[in-house]
Amino acid sequence: MRQPFRLDVHTVDIEDVHLGDTTTVEGGTLIVSTEEVAGLILEDPRIAAVDVEIAQPGDDVRIIGCLDAVEPRTKIGEGSVFPGFLGGMETVGTGETLRLGGVSVLASSRYPQPFSGLLQAREAVVDMAGPTSSLSPFGRVRNVVLAYTPNPEVENEDYDDAIRRSNLKVAEFLASRALGAPRSSTTTFDFSEQDPDLPNVVYFYQLQGQGQMADTYLYGKVIHNLVPTLMHPNEALDGALVCGVYVYGCYKNVTYLHQNNPIIWEMQARHGKDLNFAGVIINRGHNYTQEEKERSSRWAAKLAGFLEADGAVFTAEGGGNSAIDMMLAVQYMEKAGIKSVVVSSEAAGADGYDFPLFYTVPEADAIVSVGSEDEVFEMPKVAKVIGGDTLAVDGLPAEGPYSLKMYFQFCGTQQVGGNLLVGREH
Repeated sequence: MRQPFRLDVHTVDIEDVHLGDTTTVEGGTLIVSTEEVAGLILEDPRIAAVDVEIAQPGDDVRIIGCLDAVEPRTKIGEGSVFPGFLGGMETVGTGETLRLGGVSVLASSRYPQPFSGLLQAREAVVDMAGPTSSLSPFGRVRNVVLAYTPNPEVENEDYDDAIRRSNLKVAEFLASRALGAPRSSTTTFDFSEQDPDLPNVVYFYQLQGQGQMADTYLYGKVIHNLVPTLMHPNEALDGALVCGVYVYGCYKNVTYLHQNNPIIWEMQARHGKDLNFAGVIINRGHNYTQEEKERSSRWAAKLAGFLEADGAVFTAEGGGNSAIDMMLAVQYMEKAGIKSVVVSSEAAGADGYDFPLFYTVPEADAIVSVGSEDEVFEMPKVAKVIGGDTLAVDGLPAEGPYSLKMYFQFCGTQQVGGNLLVGREH
């Protein structure tokens, strides 16, 4: 008998994090051993050193040079999280997974070699307290910050790979220390039952595929030349997608947000009540030619038709080029009779009066804004900075005060809905 594609996600809620001698979870507190974590990381000679720091909501702390964030997860029983990195190519999305709720493993670093151009790493900032702490979703979680120092002889591409693998390894290690802890809750993701009286809704899930340090990893491999592809929602939640997008601070759909994609969680909550979650169409953003964009967009609409979709939710990752890819897919789905809703960031200028979208089509008449990358905020002086002394923005002293665009807030306008911002009409 065919088994349903079912995933049980068990949560151990963490209410406090601090450093200690042994990594463990006790009564809602995650204790992290610097020695154990550093030992795991420094097995890789591409990393020269690492500082393990804790940054929690309310701390007078600023984190700079943010690269990726991962939620601690581990499989219960067979299988492994993050296939292609920590395990083989086993398909994830089934069985049981344990997560530490409210915790991230956040990587902070500068690259060893100078580089410039479109794909250079930009600044990305998180404030843990004060008026700007709400600008990043990671101002609201308990961060185990890994401030890496590169081996100066390593090339940027190798170092990039070292950080990614180390972050995933530490995230799995922390979660494994909680296997015996009491579970706070369990959420079941099972979309096998469909109600024929409810509309079928698909999720168009765009993944950045722009190039080195601006990629997404699917089962451990970059998504270059990916055509729109069907994916079970559970796979996305269970580690099949890993962030490689280190370029644009505000746009990043970091690994933590793939693991906790708010749209998939909301679809799960509404499945069987007012909609059928018919599936996920993953799609590469940043196709380079008009021919590739047309192929990709029409292909996505075709797949939605195969799923007998009545509606679709769209998210992008990135700016102008990726927006074109998404909007063309909206156009072809709407022409096929599939009603579409877009979640999008804006670039409306500092005063909010410029044209807000990089690209749009007439059919895109239902758009949810997640804020403008151009809005400027006053960043107060903080008592402590993790990740360095100066910003990668005009050499500003990291502790502040200064004015900084949303563009540099870590995940500030990422488009899967994990932030607190929304655009409003003036």
